[in-house]
Amino acid sequence: MTPAFDHIAFNYDQEFTHSSIGALQRQKVWDYLDENLPEGPLSILELNCGTGEDAIHLAGKGHYVLATDISEEMIKVAASKTTRMGLEENVSFLPCDLNKLEEADLRNNSFNLIFSDFGGLNCLDTIALKKLGKIVSRLLKPGGHFIGVIMPDFCVWESCYFLSKLSGKKAFRRAKNGPLIVNIHGQDVETWYYSPKRIEALFADDFQLTYLKPIGFFLPPSYLEVFFKKRQGLLNRLDALEEKIKGHRFAARYADHFLIDLELKNNDK
Repeated sequence: MTPAFDHIAFNYDQEFTHSSIGALQRQKVWDYLDENLPEGPLSILELNCGTGEDAIHLAGKGHYVLATDISEEMIKVAASKTTRMGLEENVSFLPCDLNKLEEADLRNNSFNLIFSDFGGLNCLDTIALKKLGKIVSRLLKPGGHFIGVIMPDFCVWESCYFLSKLSGKKAFRRAKNGPLIVNIHGQDVETWYYSPKRIEALFADDFQLTYLKPIGFFLPPSYLEVFFKKRQGLLNRLDALEEKIKGHRFAARYADHFLIDLELKNNDK
């Protein structure tokens, strides 16, 4: 079966990475990483690397990144970009299904950071997420961190937008029990949404929360790009407001995404 994201690999950067909204949301993630990661170099495992934008950014900071994704087409795009940037020595790629991470050839590796950006973890149900937490804990060095950027089960922007369209069902679709079937350019993908507290609880055996921030509380979801593309001034004002509330954990619960930083506990393994 063809991985769900193969068919959007060559258009993903145009439609999200380089979109006005996508770039602003990603910059909020990078700001946190740049401000909080030690100079390194760090050994980083990226889950769901997509077209490699984050891996390239981290490699540009001098870190070493093993970037994984279920989509080999995404990896092809990412590898090509990495070569163009001259960062092949800092980034390597591995096709990998998150549900089969324990089968990947990672046994001789340990990492300072394991990172997943923009909803990759929303492709996992609660059982798979809890299992992932256990695997991640074994792959991290002492004091290592797991950072995920995840879609919560309620988004103020999304609810207001769909209510304005008189679509009450879609306005609260993230709160649905069980997976939501999301159509991504003609292909259906099962998607689960999680509150920050739920993620913290699923990883609680091995991790403790160190930071939580909203990514897209004032900044809108990327599917509103067409509307905001002609209103850059408004988008810039929303970006300024986003910056002002970046330290407010409460907003993470209601944003388009939230960034959660979990530190490995000093447990005996």
